[in-house]
Amino acid sequence: MNIQADARKALEEFLMDIEILEPLERIISEFNVFEALGIIHTEIRHSRVLSWLLDPAENHGLGDYVLKKLIQTAGFLQYEQSESKQYDPLKLSLLDYRDFEVRREWKNIDILLLSKSNKLVVAIENKVWSKESKHQLKKYHNIVQVEFRDYDKLFIFLTPYGEEASDPDTWISMSYLSIIGIIEKALSLRKDALSERVRLFIEQYIETLRRYIVGDRELEQICRQIYNKHKKALDLIFEYKPDLYSDISNDLQEFIKNTPGLILDDSNKTYIRFTTELLDKHFGKNGSGWTSSNRLLLFEFQNRDNKLVLKLIIGPGDQETRERLYHAAVSHKEIFDPAGKLTRQFTQIFKQEFLTKYFDEEYDYEEIKKQIESKFSRFLEHDLVKIHECLSKIVKAQSV
Repeated sequence: MNIQADARKALEEFLMDIEILEPLERIISEFNVFEALGIIHTEIRHSRVLSWLLDPAENHGLGDYVLKKLIQTAGFLQYEQSESKQYDPLKLSLLDYRDFEVRREWKNIDILLLSKSNKLVVAIENKVWSKESKHQLKKYHNIVQVEFRDYDKLFIFLTPYGEEASDPDTWISMSYLSIIGIIEKALSLRKDALSERVRLFIEQYIETLRRYIVGDRELEQICRQIYNKHKKALDLIFEYKPDLYSDISNDLQEFIKNTPGLILDDSNKTYIRFTTELLDKHFGKNGSGWTSSNRLLLFEFQNRDNKLVLKLIIGPGDQETRERLYHAAVSHKEIFDPAGKLTRQFTQIFKQEFLTKYFDEEYDYEEIKKQIESKFSRFLEHDLVKIHECLSKIVKAQSV
């Protein structure tokens, strides 16, 4: 990689600044099982750990403390926030919590807490990274109402910072800060009853929540200090760091290079650009100010923001050619997907989603790779053929 002199200098200065890196090294050098297993960013794994902590019958040694405090906290919030005053906090504190059953992914509900003796059911929708889907909470509410008609019911919407649910009258908003407080209190009260392995596991889970879910103020301040001092070097490192996106970019570039008829253009981790021999023949290199090839029309994979999207973009360049391409797209919306009016710089005329948002929650790269290759093959066999036919007719009509 050819790094410019100022960029190289920034990297050297960053690597030599040992003193500013020592506090960060102290914090991140400790072993964390959740980091090692790569399950920090998978929502379902957080639900499983919470289910384990909430189950009085499990072997964590915390008994029913976490379960009791979660329900009491939710009941108190509902009592304070709702006009119905459905749950008396005192009544909830006197319940027998020993017979509670904890169900995971019951009818797609993340966590369900059920007590037959108390006739109480608690549904928890856990949103760590994803957002609430349309009608999702209403659907879960209806399921619980039908399945447990004669039960008292609590509905908890759990998010990192206690975001309000779409139905705040039914769903009680709780934050992971509340969960951390409950777990820490449980550790403090039951520390003598816990095995060393369990204590370390729970402490590492709390550390994971603080660092990756709700934020760690000490770590944040250290990172801000380092970033402010070495912004150029860190931006460069981030651009080229190996991760899921770099794997996708590398494989896409190889796929393009090995596919007859495709031509790879300037690409990086975030933007993978290519054209075809036919489009290159028709629309050549009469662009300016985009890639080093001076191509005006390029396909571009946008590999960022937890999704992968393929677009066909008219870049800056010869205005007459740009207008012909744009009008062709507008006239054939059954093939193209023009976004807005023709701008002076970049205008999208085709878009296809390859990976839906938050595709990386269940990290299995081989499955992700298969999905990309399958969609790319379908694109080449169907969409690209139609695009070629349409634009070839435009060129032929122009030459007559």
